[in-house]
Amino acid sequence: MGSNDRPPSHVPSSYHAISMLLLGIGGLSWTITYLLIVRQSLRDRTYSMPMFSLAFNFAWEIVFAIYIAEVGEEKAVFGVWLVIDLGLVYTMIKYGENEWRHAPAIGRNIGKIFALLVLWWCWALWAICVWWVDESNPVKPKQGKLYRGVEGPDTTELGYWTALVAQVVLSAMYLSQIIIRGHSGGSSYAIWFARFIGSAAGLNLLYVYCYLVWPEAHDYVASQPSICLLATWVLADIAYVVLLRKLKKNEVGKKKSS
Repeated sequence: MGSNDRPPSHVPSSYHAISMLLLGIGGLSWTITYLLIVRQSLRDRTYSMPMFSLAFNFAWEIVFAIYIAEVGEEKAVFGVWLVIDLGLVYTMIKYGENEWRHAPAIGRNIGKIFALLVLWWCWALWAICVWWVDESNPVKPKQGKLYRGVEGPDTTELGYWTALVAQVVLSAMYLSQIIIRGHSGGSSYAIWFARFIGSAAGLNLLYVYCYLVWPEAHDYVASQPSICLLATWVLADIAYVVLLRKLKKNEVGKKKSS
């Protein structure tokens, strides 16, 4: 997304290189995050990523890989994530019932519920993408932004809002999940750190950089809804790691006393 942009002359020539660097750091960090999640989930015999968010992410990767990504590198990253995500899906289906003893109907049917969520998210995201990049009437068309050789449709902004909403949902649900569970199963400092760096680099830093060097094409980054959502996921993630530390301390104390 944005790989084929044609920035105006006032934008530094390093725009694409720096953007790809930040996106690469984000992509690599999230790849590490997914691998760490699978390992921790298998160790603790539970699942890590909340079901609603996993369905959102899985569908986002499918839709953007098939419909939005234009260059091979982007499609390859989405493909790698989808393959690794299968490990997350496996641990959720295998161990999910243990985490839903308070709602056994969900636990028994967690695979079916997840499949329905993925289908709905695919439909919703596809509908948004089709509406956004409609070549005859794109949403907020911009000079220098290209999609399939047509100037105007801005997949960079499309990616921003969809990924930002997914991130806020993920951070809020991770925080809610650890509060409800009351244990650190499926969680680790390494997972938190990798996903925090991934989102900070591939979302916050990347888009703030784009706004600073090419403000007329990325003014949405400085909008009030954007600032609210960017701050929300960061605050939720900070609250999460504080709570994770407290739970781990309590768990260590219980082991020592037993």
